[in-house]
Amino acid sequence: QAAKEIVAIETEDNQPDVDQGQEAADDDDPALVLGEPDFQYYPYPSTIIGNVPNSTKLFSFEIAVSIYDTPLAANVMISTLEEREPQLRPHILENAIDLDESILLSKSGRADLEEDIKETINNYLARWGYDPFIHAVEITSFIIT
Repeated sequence: QAAKEIVAIETEDNQPDVDQGQEAADDDDPALVLGEPDFQYYPYPSTIIGNVPNSTKLFSFEIAVSIYDTPLAANVMISTLEEREPQLRPHILENAIDLDESILLSKSGRADLEEDIKETINNYLARWGYDPFIHAVEITSFIIT
């Protein structure tokens, strides 16, 4: 019986400490290496300019898009937007080209425009083989002259 007790004691001592194993797993956690998901913002480099329908006025606006992901993944997505910017610009403009001045100047009209631009960008990203990743679009400046 003494031998059985010694074997049982040795077996208990040889088992890994659960806390040490958890610390090692935490060190290998990809989320710690890549960063926690958070909002990343990309200011769109081009000003969108168009004619206000039925007037001699012009509108111009700038946008920023938000992406919710890890910083590393968001940087890849931002690079995709930079590469596709020339193709996206006319599609973004199409969302505003038929809106009259009263809609463009209203808060709800601009909120609808932001949502339409987000859907447009995400739809084209999907067409080009990317998962849609734009979380929101914000109009950062808007002018009618």
